Amino acid sequence: MRQHPTSSPLTLEQSQAELDGITALSLRDAQGLAGLLLAAANAAGLSAANPPLVQIGPEGTGAILLCHGGHVVLEGVPDAGLCFVDVAGIGVINAQRGLDVIARRLGARHIRVESRRRGSTPAATRSEA
Repeated sequence: MRQHPTSSPLTLEQSQAELDGITALSLRDAQGLAGLLLAAANAAGLSAANPPLVQIGPEGTGAILLCHGGHVVLEGVPDAGLCFVDVAGIGVINAQRGLDVIARRLGARHIRVESRRRGSTPAATRSEA
């Protein structure tokens, strides 16, 4: 039986924000939001696992990009000029940088951010026969 210890710690970096002062048109542009999620993921150091999914409905806009080891999520209320954003990933990423890209491109006038890092315990040892 061989054991392969993983010595690097597992961490989750996450930045969440409430952005307001955004034009309704920006939050209803499905193609623009899809490109924005890809740009934010790239800035954060994440790589897309699938194309972005953007749904625009009567109650608001939902957009998600699943990444290898993370995600970028945006929930918008176009008529209120408001959106909530979550950028998170496991390992060495910069979630805040991804969030900054979204806030800048959407032209947010007010930004409330909460960032956190979780984890930092060594990964479990894996045994193989």
